[in-house]
Amino acid sequence: MEIISVNITKGGCGKTTTVQMLGEILSREYGKKVLCIDTDPQCNLTTVSGVNLMECQEHNLYTLLKEESTLDECIVKSKYYDIIAGSLLLAYADTEFNQLGREYLLKERIEKANYDVILIDTPPSLGLLNIMSLTASTKIIIPTECSYLAMIGLDQLSNTIESVRKHSNKELEIAGILLIKYNSRANINNAVLSGLEKMSVKLNTKVFNSKIRETVKVKEAQSQQEPIIEWDASCSAVKDYLEFAKELTSNM
Repeated sequence: MEIISVNITKGGCGKTTTVQMLGEILSREYGKKVLCIDTDPQCNLTTVSGVNLMECQEHNLYTLLKEESTLDECIVKSKYYDIIAGSLLLAYADTEFNQLGREYLLKERIEKANYDVILIDTPPSLGLLNIMSLTASTKIIIPTECSYLAMIGLDQLSNTIESVRKHSNKELEIAGILLIKYNSRANINNAVLSGLEKMSVKLNTKVFNSKIRETVKVKEAQSQQEPIIEWDASCSAVKDYLEFAKELTSNM
C-alpha cells in the first residue's frame, strides 16, 4: 500500500487539488481503491469532495487520532474515493496531542486500512500534523508554484523531511516536485524551474516532467463540489494531471 503525502509549507500551491485529482484519476483510470485523508484544519479537501462537515462532527480525523472513533466509523464515501474528513479541532493538534510518540499517531490509526493508495492532504505549516503525515507516508509529492516564495517553502520542508527521516521514518521517499500554475511563456517560470531542478538534485529527487497549467475550471468544479475530472474533461488541468498520474504510477 502506497501512502503519499502531498506537502509543502506554503499555501496556494495546489495540495488539495492535487490530492483530489489523483484520487479521481487513480480510481477511475487505474481501478485503484483510494483513501484520502484531510489533515488540514481548514477542511478544504473534505468540502470539495462533496462531504458535509456537519455530518462528520462525531467521526473525523480528530476523533480518530483521539481514539474516540474507529477507522471504519471515520471513512466517508465520495464518488471516486473514500475520505477521512478533517476537523476544525485539528488546529489545536500541537497542544492537544502531547504524549510520547505522538508523531506515530496517524500511522498507527491507519495501519489496518485496506486500500491500494492513501493520499494525505496536509496543512501549510511545519507543525505536528505535517510530522504525523510524513511519518505515516511511503512517499511525498511536493507541489509548488513557480515563485521565489514557494522555493523558500520547499527549502523549509526539506529540513523537516530530513528530520523525519532521521527520527521517525527512514524509508520516506520524495517522489518528486510538481510544478503548479505553470506557464512556459513566463520568464519567471523558467527561472524558478532552473532553481528547482538544482534543489531537486540536492534532495535526491526530480522535478516531474508533467506540469500543471492554471485554469478556472478547477475552481468552478470545486465550488460546485463536483469531481474535476467530470466537470470539463477537456480542460488543461485534467489533461495535465492525467499525464502526471501516468508519470507517477510508472514508478509505483
